[in-house]
Amino acid sequence: MLSKILYIISGTLWAVEMIPQIWRTYKRKSVKDISIFFPLICFISFLLFLTASIVVKNWILVKTHIFPFICNIIFLGQCIYYRRKRENL
Repeated sequence: MLSKILYIISGTLWAVEMIPQIWRTYKRKSVKDISIFFPLICFISFLLFLTASIVVKNWILVKTHIFPFICNIIFLGQCIYYRRKRENL
């Protein structure tokens, strides 16, 4: 029971951590000070983590970390989009 609560807290904090950065990037329309490696490495680690959780059938981990994974995809997409936009100016 305690482990499930900790998984939920972990997933929630992981998601909450990303939301301010997504919002700030959206408002500034810029990612010039952010290394592309940060969201890329986060994406790869999330993907591996979720894949391992699915393989071992730990559905509580999968459920609690889907939203942070989606937040990471959004942030990675922002980084790619705004970098390309800046290069085309």
